[in-house]
Amino acid sequence: MIIIVLLGILYYESSAGRLPFSLGTNHYQLANPPDFQHSQPAPAITSQSPFYIIWNACGSTQSAGCSMTANGWREGSVPDTFDYYVSFTSNVNVTVYFFTMGQFVQFSVCNGDVSCVSGYYNSIPATTNSPQFTLFTLGEGCADYLAVYVASGTGVMHPNVGVTRNAAPSATGYCAQAGS
Repeated sequence: MIIIVLLGILYYESSAGRLPFSLGTNHYQLANPPDFQHSQPAPAITSQSPFYIIWNACGSTQSAGCSMTANGWREGSVPDTFDYYVSFTSNVNVTVYFFTMGQFVQFSVCNGDVSCVSGYYNSIPATTNSPQFTLFTLGEGCADYLAVYVASGTGVMHPNVGVTRNAAPSATGYCAQAGS
């Protein structure tokens, strides 16, 4: 009973802002979250193909695909100075999010809850079949992006992710945002 009372007091004091930490749902706040202007252009379907394929298997054969779960995700860095091409097939809906590293910390601390992520971010809507490449270009001048693949349930995804070198002449995306 004493523990329950102490937890109640801690929760009350935390939500009143009198403790140096929070016990509420906002586990981690970004001082300068990405704004709308610096999250543009959004990913778009392209007829181009990547020069290098960087992900098409998950530790075994390409035909085995990548196991996906409802409470899990797969992530990888978007290489700086490259265009990032997303393509996959799956037997479960997969959404692809493009987060900054700070946003990914929020996402992972909240166990994959996208509502914990502050600021603007790009995504590719949930689908099972993305045979054409979708192009993400904000990494051309910024080494702060991760691609996070989130499934709606248990299944197998067959990724076909690639890149093409395309260095921007100046900072892009979040790296171009003042104070980032």
